[in-house]
Amino acid sequence: MQICMKMQKGRYYIDQELVGKIAQRIKELRNEHGHTQEYLIEQVHLSINSYEVGHKVPTLMSILKICEFYGISLSDFFAPINYPPKK
Repeated sequence: MQICMKMQKGRYYIDQELVGKIAQRIKELRNEHGHTQEYLIEQVHLSINSYEVGHKVPTLMSILKICEFYGISLSDFFAPINYPPKK
């Protein structure tokens, strides 16, 4: 998911906290199902390792593909993240 807002020409804002929470959620799903990164990569053909270490930000379509593989909705994916907190 590109969590970016264009700030100036060629520069984007990335919310590192959200990126970390998304990475953690992907890891949680893998661990719940007993899958390795390699297995998930083979199944969904995405850069799971890059997402989990925060080198890449998954697009919404990539997250959707992970959700479809695990049989969950986007709401189910994002619900535990609860970010940003309500004020």
